[in-house]
Amino acid sequence: MGLNVHVPGADFVALAEEAGVGWIRVDANWFQLEPERGRYRWEVLDPGVRAAREAGLEVYVTLAYTPEWVPKVARPRDDDYTGNDEPVGSDEWVTFVEAAVRHYRELGVTHFGLWNEPNLDGFWDGDIDAYVDKIALPGAAAVRRVCAECRTLGPDLAHVGEVDEALDRILARAASAFDILAHHLYGGWEENGHRVFDGDSFLNALEDRRFAFTRASLREVLDRHGWTGEVWITETGYRVRTIGHETERAKQATYVRRVLEEQLERDWWTNSFFYEITDCGVDQPECGIDGYGLTRPTRGYPRTADDYERKPAFETLRGFVADHPELGGGAPMTAACANGRDDDGDGRVDLEDRGCVGAVDGDEADGPRRRVMASPGAVRVDGRHDEWAEAVWVDATGWRGEGDRGELRARLAAAWESGVVYLAVEVVDDAHVNGQPDAMLWASDSVQLAFDPGRDFGEAGYDGDDHELDVALVEGVARAFRQHGSGDDGWTVAATREGDRTRYEMALPAAVLGGSGVSAGAAFGFSWLVNDDDGEGRRGWAEWTPGIGGEKAPYWFGELVLTSAPPAGEDAGPGAEPGLDGGAAPGGDAGVGAEDGGGASAPGDGSGGGGCA
Repeated sequence: MGLNVHVPGADFVALAEEAGVGWIRVDANWFQLEPERGRYRWEVLDPGVRAAREAGLEVYVTLAYTPEWVPKVARPRDDDYTGNDEPVGSDEWVTFVEAAVRHYRELGVTHFGLWNEPNLDGFWDGDIDAYVDKIALPGAAAVRRVCAECRTLGPDLAHVGEVDEALDRILARAASAFDILAHHLYGGWEENGHRVFDGDSFLNALEDRRFAFTRASLREVLDRHGWTGEVWITETGYRVRTIGHETERAKQATYVRRVLEEQLERDWWTNSFFYEITDCGVDQPECGIDGYGLTRPTRGYPRTADDYERKPAFETLRGFVADHPELGGGAPMTAACANGRDDDGDGRVDLEDRGCVGAVDGDEADGPRRRVMASPGAVRVDGRHDEWAEAVWVDATGWRGEGDRGELRARLAAAWESGVVYLAVEVVDDAHVNGQPDAMLWASDSVQLAFDPGRDFGEAGYDGDDHELDVALVEGVARAFRQHGSGDDGWTVAATREGDRTRYEMALPAAVLGGSGVSAGAAFGFSWLVNDDDGEGRRGWAEWTPGIGGEKAPYWFGELVLTSAPPAGEDAGPGAEPGLDGGAAPGGDAGVGAEDGGGASAPGDGSGGGGCA
């Protein structure tokens, strides 16, 4: 639960703390933070972001709005405001995103939004395809390139007009750009007098289309694109248009309560940010969005938290969060991962929940998924790893099996070029044993790789879009076998053994993964493990995440993310009125290359011995 605060100060941070929320959303306006090419003014936001993080608040940073110096697409414009102008290209944007993410990650920020309401001309004067091509895809790749643990959010559309068509287009082309789907929704409630012919209610817009001939709901659009990830409502609220009007203030409080009640009923809707923390000023009739605030200033600047009247909506929010601590930012219950309850509402309890790292873990909430970042570049598949000197490697840190892992160590790196994913695995093991037939490669020293291109992270076995490939060095020959999934078997694999090190390389064309898109910004559910056989059969495996060896469950997977090359050198809510104060717009070589595969076999067949293949 959070609040929109735009540019936070100590007063706003104190109010957010008092409300009990766990998040704030801030405006990282590109035109303010980089007023000239390469000159950054981080001091605009730094004090507030630091204060928020010191107070224990999480910060969602929205990156948006074009500076005057950036080359823009030539088109007739009738204003001097450049923030909504479509840039000619994306190089300047990518450079800014990388710089901002690097800077704010050091302050503890991990969640970044890619523009604000690009379906409104006041915030983006290009079309939706231009937003996808110039902002969403390159922006997501930039975030992921410099911060593997960071999360991208968007598209933060305003739920007005043909928003369903805009979201359709974005998800069809760039669903992988977003780790969390962020959306703005300002619909009415029946309790406040909203009637069917007043337009879409909040619930109509959210998931219950009003009529067959009216626009599709948010959930309807998400479902037809297979979106199963988190959804955040990053702007919602009610405007009290007349200062001090008690009936309107009561309706605002009801609005807050109803949003919170409905969020608690849905496990896919995981966060909400009320717009906004305070009104424009003591008395600002010229401010076209005045009245959305949950508080109202009682004096001009400078202010402290004591200089704000708490409206009934603020008190409602504070009381509701106090009664439902899972919505706020307070300390989690003790030993949430050992209390026999489903504390985060995802249907999994204690150590069966991905959010638990041990029985003494006090937070069952699922954290960000682990990531492998694939850099662009071709690889010669020869098992020598000559091209991987600058790669970012990830280690298989988990161990499942007899005793401990002993000397076994394993790491993986990834790269890609158009249409092909490359993987490298290095295993340190004092013995290498594998004389198995293809379908049983997993039963001795080998590598298992699993992909979930649709990122639906299924919980019970593999489904139709999942793939598992097993790779091993067998009597001096690199072998590969498809354990699950339908697709072309035209992979290339190679392996070498030198001393105590076995090195594997693989080229996986898109067709191997069922035709999945292999391009900048793409992301796949992914995991891998290394099996260990010291001469008496598989004794266990080292895994990056669970989900392959113990059970076939993409739920546990991390992600493989393809980064782009570094750049050269009704009530629409306040978003419908851009530019207003308070708004968002201002050498024993055993290597032999091989191209072979086998028939698909059912997941888990031959998977005895206390674990899956």
